[in-house]
This record gives sequence, structure tokens and C-alpha cells, in this order.
Amino acid sequence: MMGKPQNSAPKLFYHTFCIEQRIPQDHPLRRIKALIDFDFVRSRVAGFYGSRGNVSVDPAVLLKLMFLLYYENVKSVRRLLSQLPLRLDWLWFCGYDIDDPTPDHSVIAKARQRWGKAIFAEFFQTLLEQCISAGLVDGQTIHIDSSMIDANASMDSLRPHLRQVGQTLYDQLEQEEQPADSSPTTPDEPSHPSDESGKPTSITDPDARLGSKYGQTTLGYKDHRVVDDQCGIITATITTPAHVNDGTRLQQTVEEHETNTRTSVRTVVADTIYGTMDNYQYLQDRGARACIPHQRHTGGKTSSFSCDQFTYDPRRDCLICPAGQPLTRYDRQRPYQWGGIRYRAERRTCESCRFFTACVSSSVNGRQVVRNERAPYVEWADGCLSPGRRKRLLSRRRCKAEGSFADAANNHGFKRARFRGLEQVEIQNLMIAAIQNLRKLMGVGRRNPAVTLSASVEKGLFALFLLFRPLCYSMKRNPTVAGPF
Repeated sequence: MMGKPQNSAPKLFYHTFCIEQRIPQDHPLRRIKALIDFDFVRSRVAGFYGSRGNVSVDPAVLLKLMFLLYYENVKSVRRLLSQLPLRLDWLWFCGYDIDDPTPDHSVIAKARQRWGKAIFAEFFQTLLEQCISAGLVDGQTIHIDSSMIDANASMDSLRPHLRQVGQTLYDQLEQEEQPADSSPTTPDEPSHPSDESGKPTSITDPDARLGSKYGQTTLGYKDHRVVDDQCGIITATITTPAHVNDGTRLQQTVEEHETNTRTSVRTVVADTIYGTMDNYQYLQDRGARACIPHQRHTGGKTSSFSCDQFTYDPRRDCLICPAGQPLTRYDRQRPYQWGGIRYRAERRTCESCRFFTACVSSSVNGRQVVRNERAPYVEWADGCLSPGRRKRLLSRRRCKAEGSFADAANNHGFKRARFRGLEQVEIQNLMIAAIQNLRKLMGVGRRNPAVTLSASVEKGLFALFLLFRPLCYSMKRNPTVAGPF
């Protein structure tokens, strides 16, 4: 028989309802609550609260709400708190009952600004320590990369730099205050020069800067990450404005990684933008290996022979061209531009060479090549790893470093800042990185033993196949060869 609702009127009291029983035992928030101790924040922020006045919201609850904001990929704090009374799992996680009042969104905003970055950095470090204890971090091979974050501001909010505008107005006032019979004077240089004078600044988010993203200029920030090679754990994250060059942050990220993990880096994997001679020299001095390709500079627009095809002879201090002729050092007293030294061949020597038309583009001189004074560091970076291992590490970089940013963008709203200001974006990046590490930590020991055993058997069979493959090929070509058994 078809059932019908017994009572259409809403209940006023629930005598048998228990929110604890409504949450499934395998719910992810149950394991998160068991793994993370949110109560540490109470002792850290006790100095921000007085001994009198109204009772505040529990700081541990505020930290849990900020955690849910990024874990559930909610777009804003207002939407989070509007959905909080509707979600039993969120209420249970924060320690609320169904009839308890929930905090206002302004409470979270004030707490985030009052606490600062240090509390969230400690939260990130706490989860990283748990990953290290679980054996998920090796610390010796790391991947470094960065990604753009769109600022919570429009491009229409850009205005000329405020310091420059203020100085211009001050100079105008000075000229107006001068007596009419006095001769006009040239205004002095600004007493506080800025390297960003003349560049536009957003009046909505003054810390954001213009940067290039997918070939377009956008307003935002950059997140520089260090990802461990073993399991993809994020060991360090540094936030900068979008105009900061990635290559200038390699040293800072390596030191941040070693401080957080208490390990020494042996191999650094990064893309071409990090391939500067300063970074190569830094890694060589530290005894680390560099898996960082560098930009290849050709010898000229019309030359078929690049600078890399010229071999340096340290005994004679000259370069040897592909035809075997020397290029002697030219203009010893004045280094060329960015520290390079010019080497040039005689014109008559080049004219007698069979590669003259393909190699020399000048109509007066012979072939000229500029060799950087720190070129040995580039040569060291090219040869410190075998080609096979170098190729494997650069391939793993796609799934480790770039995959880490893709996961953050798809599941945690990484690509756009929820708040304004450099410190607030730093907090966002720390929380997202901590949650990504937490998800990997939650996967430890959760795999089905049968699936794990099956994967191990497949790996063993594949290893045996690789071991006996050359012998099988030889048996196929020559049937008289004895088999392995």
C-alpha cells in the first residue's frame, strides 16, 4: 500500500534527533577532525582578546570555518555562512547544534585581519610535519614553479601611482606659492623615488600588480611553490605581486623548503625561466644539482651556427669554431654589456672557410661570439645530470608542480583571490596548500589491500618483461639460442 505523510505540520521539538548519528562514519570531515587539532589556535591568539566585554566566537571554530571555505571551494565567506545552517556535516564539524546561532561574516573578516599570516603559516607547518612523519616527504628532489592569481579587483581600478601623483601636486603648490617677481625654478627630484613611479596602481587592491597571463595583461599575484618529488607534498609557498620575476625567487624558495622540512636539497627541477646564471651558481655552491634548462642564444639572426657550437679552450683562452679555427679574445679591458667577453676570428680566416656564408653575417669583420664570464656554471648545469634522468625529472615536473596548481585551481578556487591585499592572498595560498597536503595525508593507508597487491604483481611482471626482453628478441632472430629456463 502506498504511504502518505502522517503529519504535515512542522515539529517544534525533536526528542530522538542526534546530529552525531546523522554524520556517516566514513565521512571525510570525521577523519579530518581526528587528524587536525584546531584547538592550538586558542593559545596563539589569546593576546588579541581582552579579559572583559562580550564573549567572542571560539577561535577554533573560526579556524574551522576558514578551513571549510577552501576545502569545500566556497566562493565567499557570506555564502559559506548562509549555507552553514543547511549543512549538518558543517554544523557537526564546527561543534554547533541545529538550533545554535551561527556567527556573522564580519567576525571571520576581523579575525583574519587581526590574527595575521603567522597563525595560518603554523597551521600549514603542522600539517607538513604530519606528512613528514608519515613518510610522504623525501626533501632531496624538489620541483619549483609559480602560477598567477587574479586579484579581486578590476582593471578599471588602475590609476597612476599615488606617490607620483602626490609629488606632482606638491610641485604645483610650490610653484603657486612663489612670488610673482621671482623666476620659476625647476622642481627638485622626488625625495622618495620609487621604482614603480609612472606605473598604474589599483585603488581597490594597491598590493596587486600587472603581470602577463596566457599572453594577456592581468592584475594579480603570484604563488611560488616547492613540491616534493616523492608524493607531491607542497613544502613551501611564497606569495608575491604579479610583476615579480620567477627566477629571482629560486633561492628564497629553496631556503624556505629546507627550513620547513629540515633537509638538504640535492636536485632542483624547474622550467626555463629559472635558468639564470645566478641560480646555477647558487645551486653549485650549495652542492645541489640543477635540472633547469636555459635559453639557447643563437649567434645571429642569419647565422646557422649558435654560440653553443663553439668550444672554449681554457688553456689558450679562445673559442674553437665548428671548422676548428680559433676565435681570440677581443677588447680585454671592457667587458661586453652584461659581463660577457667578445671573441672574434680574423676576416681572412673566415673568408677561406667553407662555412663562411652560413656562419658570418657581418660585411666587415669575421665571426664574433660573446661568451659569458660565468659560462662554466651553464656548462655545469647541462652536465650535472645524465640525459635520461634529466628527461625523466622534467617529465615528472608536469604532474608534480603543474599538477599541484591544476588541482588547486579545479578543487579549491586557487585562480582568483577571495580577499584583497598581499597578506590576505598569502593566507589563502597557505590554507589551500595545507588542504592539498591534508588530502594526500588522508589517502595514506586507505587503499584496498587487494588493489595494492595487484599493482605490486603487475609491477613485478613488467620488470621481468623488461629483464628478458633482449633475450627474447635474440631468440626470435636466432632460434638456436637457448632459452632462459
